[in-house]
Formats: sequence, C-alpha cells, structure tokens
Amino acid sequence: MSTILVTGATDGIGLETAKELAQRGHEVVLHGRNAEKLALALEVIQRTVPDARLQTACADMADLGQVVQMAQELNARLHGLDVLLNNAGVYMLDRQLSTDGFEMTMAVNYFAPFVMTRWLKPLLRQSADPRVVTVSSVAHQRGRIEFDNMNAEREFDAYQAYANSKLADTLFANALAHRESWLCSNSLHPGVIDTKLLHIGFNMKGDTLQNGARTSVYLATSPEVRGVTGCYFDDCKQAQCSPLAADHELDDALWRWTENALRVWMP
Repeated sequence: MSTILVTGATDGIGLETAKELAQRGHEVVLHGRNAEKLALALEVIQRTVPDARLQTACADMADLGQVVQMAQELNARLHGLDVLLNNAGVYMLDRQLSTDGFEMTMAVNYFAPFVMTRWLKPLLRQSADPRVVTVSSVAHQRGRIEFDNMNAEREFDAYQAYANSKLADTLFANALAHRESWLCSNSLHPGVIDTKLLHIGFNMKGDTLQNGARTSVYLATSPEVRGVTGCYFDDCKQAQCSPLAADHELDDALWRWTENALRVWMP
C-alpha cells in the first residue's frame, strides 16, 4: 500500500479523495489550513473507515514559508512518499494578495504546489512508483500565461485568474514529467463537481464528490497508469489538453520564471 499526501483534504474533492484512498488501505497524509479543519476531516474519515491509517500536515498554502516548513517537517517525519496529490485550490472573486504579495489565485493554485513538490522530491525518490498528481481543470483551456501580468497587476477577472492558474498547473505537470523522468507526473480535470469552489465561482450545482475524486484516485493508485507521465486526464481517460498546455517551450519558460520568482523558497 502507498503513502499518499493529499493537499486541501479537509473538504470537497480533497476530503472525498482522502476517504476513498483510506478505504483502499493506503496511508493518507491529510493536509489542511488549520488544526480545527484537520480534526474534523479525521473524524469524518474515521467514521467511515475506522481502521484508516491517517496522518496530518498543516500549512496555509497562501504562505510559502508555511509550505516550506510543512514540507521540511514531512521530510523529517515520513519514511517515504509514494504520491503527492496537489489538490488544494481557490477561486477568488476579488483581487487579493497572499502573505508573500502574490495574487492569491496563482499563489495557492500554482506557486504553492510548485514549491511543495520541489521540497518533497527526496521523499518521492524513495518510492518504487513515485507519482505527482496535479488537479487542474477544463478551465485551463481558456488560460493565458502573461509573464508581465502574473499577479494580475493590469486588471483582475476572477474566471481568467482561475483559468490562468489551472493552465499553469497543467504546464507544471508536463514540465515536471520531462524534467524528472524518474517519477510520473500527470494532471486532470475532476469534472464539474458540487463543491464550495463551484458555488462561489459559478453559483451552480455540479456532479457528486465521489465522481470528482475518481480520476485523482485512479492516477494515484491504478497500475494501469504506472509509467504513464506528462498526460492530462478527464474521467479516468487520457484527454487532449489545450495547445498552450502542450507547448514545451512555454512550460520550460514558465518553470524558469517560477524558479526565479520563488527563489527565496526553493530548496
């Protein structure tokens, strides 16, 4: 059985994903923003899976210093990590800045997983089947990467900021795949799921959380995708990502820009 870290595991798709993984016997490390949310998530999972093997990790993804601290603590505590499931995400209706001065949508949805993945590479290297699974969205199809406007300095549109962050996630997953050939890195669209994010961003109802977790669980655990890397999935099947997301020159440029922008927090 695998050890799997799920970020944003205290509600929505993340909590459902963690529960499904625990039901399958995996050891799950639940990430949450604070101890209270983590305690509630543990209680929810343990009610369904009394013998669940669970650990917790706490960090505010809008504070890269906390992300680094959590990753360092996990490196010291865990014997290894088989799967990092970058699930945490936000949809901001207004332009807000993170603790570090970045536009919040990009900071939480893209910068935080970029930093966390880099710090957790030593743990992933100890796995026989290391995987990084990044939850993107079909919204990435309408995203743009504007290196002179990464913090939405010129203008802010909530949907565009979200789409841009999800394009960045898909580019990151693809770049990681060809930069780190020893691990499998894939991204996915979870579906239009009935979550807090969907209600806030789109004021609509969606599909069940169980369906929202399916592709994440599949990519984290299925032997069918062992060795499959640099792909985008929808409904547990390989799908076509946008032409921009498939542009290796762009994913390389974004990687180098991000390394430079976040160099203070790099290992």
